[in-house]
Order: sequence, then structure tokens, then C-alpha cells
Amino acid sequence: MAALDPDDPQSIGGYQLLGRLGAGGMGRVFLGRSPGGRQVAVKVVHAALVDQPDFRSRFRREVQAARAVSGAFTAPVIDADPDAPQPWLVTSYISGPSLEHAVADWGPMPTPRVFALAAGLAEALVSIHGAQLVHRDLKPSNVLLATDGPRVIDFGIARVAEGSSLTVTGIALGSPGFMSPEQVNGEEIGPASDVFSLGTVLAFAATGGNPFGNGHLASLLYRVVHDAPDLAAVTDPALRALITDCLAKDPAQRPTPRSILTRCGAEAGTAAPGGGDSSQGAAHRTGSSGTVNPGVPGAATHPGCRPDDGRPAAPAAPGTPTPTVLPTPTVLPTPAPSAPPAPPTPVLHNPATPAPSISATPVPSVPPTPVPSVLQTPAVGALPAPIQTQTDAQLRPAGTAGRRGPTRRTLLISAVAVAAAVAAVGVPMALTDSHDSAPGHEPALSTNPPTTPPTGPKPVGVWRLDERAGTSAADAVGTHDGTAADVRWGVGNSGAALFNGVSSQITMRGPVLDTGPGHSFTVSVWVYLTSASGFATIVSQGADSSSFFLQYSGDDRRWAFSRPGVRALAGGPPTLNTWTHLVGVCDAAAQRLHLYVNGTQQGTATDTRPVTKPGSLMIGRASLGGRPVDFFSGGIKNVQVFDQALSAERVAALA
Repeated sequence: MAALDPDDPQSIGGYQLLGRLGAGGMGRVFLGRSPGGRQVAVKVVHAALVDQPDFRSRFRREVQAARAVSGAFTAPVIDADPDAPQPWLVTSYISGPSLEHAVADWGPMPTPRVFALAAGLAEALVSIHGAQLVHRDLKPSNVLLATDGPRVIDFGIARVAEGSSLTVTGIALGSPGFMSPEQVNGEEIGPASDVFSLGTVLAFAATGGNPFGNGHLASLLYRVVHDAPDLAAVTDPALRALITDCLAKDPAQRPTPRSILTRCGAEAGTAAPGGGDSSQGAAHRTGSSGTVNPGVPGAATHPGCRPDDGRPAAPAAPGTPTPTVLPTPTVLPTPAPSAPPAPPTPVLHNPATPAPSISATPVPSVPPTPVPSVLQTPAVGALPAPIQTQTDAQLRPAGTAGRRGPTRRTLLISAVAVAAAVAAVGVPMALTDSHDSAPGHEPALSTNPPTTPPTGPKPVGVWRLDERAGTSAADAVGTHDGTAADVRWGVGNSGAALFNGVSSQITMRGPVLDTGPGHSFTVSVWVYLTSASGFATIVSQGADSSSFFLQYSGDDRRWAFSRPGVRALAGGPPTLNTWTHLVGVCDAAAQRLHLYVNGTQQGTATDTRPVTKPGSLMIGRASLGGRPVDFFSGGIKNVQVFDQALSAERVAALA
């Protein structure tokens, strides 16, 4: 995402504009925030189009039709004003990279993933065409890879099928190389044109390139109209046949989206569980932690393709973790030898009421209805420059020398943060050490976490997060074990859990804290932040909306201990790629929140309206409007929660 230009509006129709996501034939696209705090994509129409006769009536008709599109794999239209001086359109914000960015970063998809992608996109076209719309600009940058499957975005160039063309001299509505022959020739455009574009998108996903090549615009368009596509790199016969049929020059010879669904369903039956290729070993389909690495985020949850009924796919059950592909595992730096004390004697305490925050995702990711003064979903950020990566040999745990790890072709990041445009949230490639760490303020990365002194208060929950595999995060002092999704456990001596900033999360089993009026609590954690883009929540509580957040606040560029309507902020920006000890204290008697950074109090705030939100304690993200948001990017270690307000002396002892 880019910053707003000086001549860009600050708001449109009550939506605050946060930055530029991109621009296209119809207009500019901005990341916006609704009056209620929800992040959205705002498209503002080009002035050149507004001046065309009858444009507003056509645009109004198109918006009305677009509102009828409600498929599982589309980004719905939320709001619009065709009568504004500059007409605008608002759609849902989708957390995840575009197909264009994903293939550029991680390479072409394996065949089973391309079929899963075809299924989602074909189902999206069924919904779009069912609303009497033709997309007209289906291309890799208009396909977002969310955690639960692909999304087709940008209905700004679509037109009502019976309406007149929106083509304007000097403004290309469509993308060379992904346009159909009839679109290039200026002929009548129908649903079959989108099927041709789908074929080029699938070829791009399978090979990493355009089937009609590159080069001069005129040459490229000539090849689209006259030449056969180059599909030599598509080795699977069934996939090559599907793409070839979609790319037929004659629109009448192309398959319909519903027939594509049927064909994909037949191919899905040959895939191994989880959507992997049955001809490949398990090491190819799973990472070292055993989690599935789908080439299309959410592909494992998509039933291949459904029969020829045109109905949208049923969404995954709320709270169901969706496997997401992560980059190659990384090794956290081994900090200074000054190790914190040994863990406390396990003590079982009565739980209270905590809560999860579920996004994206991502992105952030991830997409919801926040409380502006407390928490906003993460802003879209540029892919951070990768820090030093490790070789396969360095990353491989002892005793696994003969195993094959996930290949570049099997990995796709999902993610924090584009909508109605082309922007991807970066997932850090490695966590490196930093000389900026203050002495004594780094946790020992052994299996013994820092804890309270023997005579001090006992925590009601301790999650060391030093597991080496699996999906369980053990509570060392109680019964609140957590379930991990898309978390990379550390290797070697690091022992920290790695969170990808897009979909990683750990949900506890049942309530842990009481956050209501009259109840104090304390949250302590060691964190290793790798990206300061948007919000990043380390620990929160609440299924629908979080009742507290220990987080990085993107609005303030500070660490924050927050509750609805109030934040206690750190004194300065955080140091990236450095272990930091954070403690949030809620003192109910004094009605105060306190934030400690590396044992020193840096922020305090008055908290006169404490709230209780039902749900489980959550590590790695927050919740807003019943959706997961503000995923954390980096390492998390040694999470402890107390059912009382710790004093400054006790907090210092934890560090």
C-alpha cells in the first residue's frame, strides 16, 4: 500500500481513506475505514468516465447488479454512490496476497492446487454471471488468496450484460494478455469472455507466465486473437485439456463455469487428503510440523469442485482453523546466556472468561468491524525485505536428514492484506539477532521460561510454546491447553513459536481470565516482532470482540495494552527483530491499565468501563465483529497470565 498523494481525498462518503491500494481502468482504489472501524476497499471512478454520456445510469445499474453477487469466492459490494461528484464503490477488504504476487514469490502451483483454484474461480463466475454481470478483467492481480480459498475482486469494470459498453477511448477496460479475442476486437462481450480469461489465469498459476507470452502490446494482442496458447509447461493432461478448452478462440466452444466445476470435481477425486497430489510423498504435502501446505490458501477445505448446480460453496464452520502455507522454517537467534529463573510449581486455578480473535487474517489481515479507539485491523503493508535465511541443512531437525521438506512449488503465503487491488502482506523469511537488545532483556531460549519468584503470585496459565511439533500448546500449570493453527515451532535450541502474520494463532481450551468489573489480571509475554505494519496482537480474549489486547498498535507505532476505548502506550516505537518482554496489568481497584516494557513501566491509562467478552484466550491475533484480525508476525515465547494485578516489583522480577 502506498501513502495518499497530496491531491487524494482524505475521505469518501464517510469512509476515511488510509492509503492507496492501486489504480485501474475504472479508477483509483484506496484502503478505507468505515465509520464503525471496518476496513474496506474504496474505488473512486476516473473523472474521464464520469464525463461520458449516460455513465452514471450505467454505473448505477451495474452497482445494483453487483450487490446481488453473494458467492463464497467473491468480494461483496458494501456501499456505493453513483450520484456523487466522483462516483465511488466500496467492497469488502480481503486479507491475502494476490495470485500475481503469490506466484512471483513462491513459484507456480502444483497441479492439484491449480484444480482447486479453478474450482473457486469457476464458482465465483457462476455467482457473477448469475447476477447478469460480466467481469471483463479477470486476471492474477484480481484474484486474492484468502485463508479459506480464492476471491475474485474488482467488479468496477464489470458491466451489466445487456448494458452498453463502458469502453472509453484512451482508457483500456481489460488487461492485455488476459483479455479474450472478442474483447480485443471490440466485439460483443458475454460470460464466455470471462472463461477465456479464466484459462489464462490458470495457465499463469500452473506455469508462472502468460500463455500468449510477453512483449510489445500489439504483438501480444495479435497472439491472443490468432495464435494457439503455449501450454508446453503444463504437464498434466487433464489440466492442459481444461485450459486449452477455456482458451478456444470461438466463445461458443468454451466450457461454462458450471461444466468447469464438474470437471474439477472429477480431478479432485484423485487428490490425496488435504488436496495434495497422491503421487507425491507426505513430505511434499506437509511441513516439518505436519501441517498441510496448500498451494492455494484454503484449498484443502474446498471440496475440489462441486457438481453442476452453480451454488456457492458452504463456508467453513466459525472458529475452524484453516491450514495455511508458511515460508521455509526459520531459526530464532539464541539470546545472551542470562536465562530467567526456572518455571513455577504447577498450580491449578479457577478459570475466568477469555476470548479468541479470529481473522484475516490476517489481515490481518485480515477484515472486520473494529472499535476505532481500541483496535483497527492491520493496514496493508509492503513485503518486508527478507532477513538472513537458513539453508535446508541448518533448518532440518536432527534425525531428519533423509526427509524431503516442502518445495518452493508447494508453498503460498496467505494473508494480511489486499482488497480490491494488488497488495500482499509479507511474511518474514527469517528472524535474526540484533545488537540493540538491552542486557538481561532477552529470554533464554531453553525449555525453561522466566517465571515468578517462588514466593510470588502463581500464574493461572503458562504456555512456554517450546513444542517441537504438532498442533497442541501445553498449559504448564493448568488445564487450558491450546490448539495451534499455522504456527511454526522453533528448531534447534530456539524453542519459540513462529507466527506468520497472516493466519497463525493458538486458541486455549475454555476461559482463563475474568475481565469483568472488579477483576484484575496480568498478562506477561516475550515477543520478537518482525514487522511494524498495522496492528499485531500477541494475546487477546474474546470470540466476537476482544476484551483486552496486548499488542503493537499500528496507529500509534507503539506497544500497547488496550481495552475497548482505552490504550496504555509505550514511550517509543519498538525495536524490530529483538526479544522484548511485555507485561500488561489491569488493576481493577485503581481502575488503571499499566504497560511494562522490559521490566519498566512505560504507559498507563484510566479504565473505568471494563468489559467481559465470552470466548477463549488467544495467542497471535485479536477479534473484531466476530472475525479474526491483527495477526502477529514474529516469535512468541513464555506467555503467562495471572488473576491479579502484579506490582511493579513483581513485574520486574518476571523480566
